[in-house]
Amino acid sequence: MTTLCSLMLGMSFTACSDDDNEVPDKPNTDNQGPTTDPVAENLTYILNEGIWGSNNAEITLFYQMGGSSYVETNYYKKMNNNLPMGDVANAMMEEDDNIYVVLNGSKYVARLDMSVKEQARYTFPETEGAPRCIEVEDDYAYVTQYGGQVTKLNIKDMTLAGTFKGGDNLEGIVEKDGKLYVANTYTVDGSNNWVYNKEVFVIDAQTMTLEKTIEVVDNPTKLFEIDDQIYLISAGNYADVAGALQVIDTKTGTKKDILNDVNKITEGNNGLIYGVRMVYDAYWTPNNTFFTYNPSTGTVSETSFLQDAPSSFVSDNIYLLEVDEDNGFIYVGTSDYQNSGTIYQFDKSGKLVQSFDSGGINPSAMVFIND
Repeated sequence: MTTLCSLMLGMSFTACSDDDNEVPDKPNTDNQGPTTDPVAENLTYILNEGIWGSNNAEITLFYQMGGSSYVETNYYKKMNNNLPMGDVANAMMEEDDNIYVVLNGSKYVARLDMSVKEQARYTFPETEGAPRCIEVEDDYAYVTQYGGQVTKLNIKDMTLAGTFKGGDNLEGIVEKDGKLYVANTYTVDGSNNWVYNKEVFVIDAQTMTLEKTIEVVDNPTKLFEIDDQIYLISAGNYADVAGALQVIDTKTGTKKDILNDVNKITEGNNGLIYGVRMVYDAYWTPNNTFFTYNPSTGTVSETSFLQDAPSSFVSDNIYLLEVDEDNGFIYVGTSDYQNSGTIYQFDKSGKLVQSFDSGGINPSAMVFIND
């Protein structure tokens, strides 16, 4: 990764919270970065998962102002006394002027301030399964774990507030109206065969008890709440059951299929959902297409929302898809699982603006902090 600007000088601004979190100082704009079309002034954090056993998870800072942009790599390490972030960063989200990260291999979840300085963490016992995904609502963080557990934490000091035990390997999680929706993915049986589950748990967030299960397509993995609706991506069984994008009706406890072979979705700032379909050939080379889904009409358009995507997108491993809701800019991240990833920035019309090195392996999430 080439660092375009490592000097963070000049004025700063503060996001108010209980911790008096400060957004990092802005770069000195006299330093030259790549020119782009003018965009709203913003800071973006990019989470790089790293690879298992390498202790190389990291956060990259991407900054834009006017017609210039800057990238600073190893930003978490810089802001945390040169300490490494840890092994395999599985999730990152922002809520109420705090950033939360989940480290799967290092088995902890941490609350960071807006300059990614660590404020508090919870380390999972060695006897428990590794943490996977996180949802933060009101005063609590809910973290899914392999081995069949959801851990509830007080976000103020990251202390244990409750647990749910059930299922096998738990992945995606969202909260809606006091209920947690949790994906129960798969288990391995006594003959070492992978068995894919077909259920989403509905858990009371206050009591951490199971209320019901919803039958879904095999191997549910990712859950999203978008415009008061809950969307689910199932991966299928990698044989005769295709993965699928589904929408869950929280009133009836049923799901409706939208489109097969969906790998990623994100919310646009135009009322649409953007997504990627990824179909593998016999050699596990992906064939990617981009689509939009209109929730108000329930219709899918398989015309790409990207005007001039690189030709490599057809077979790249698309590892990240995000939209900055303030300016509509679209970000696509690719990975080869061994080297630093690449981030492509498109404007809201889908025109390619620029690309840059993500600063780490497997870029998987972004947090946008707009002035």
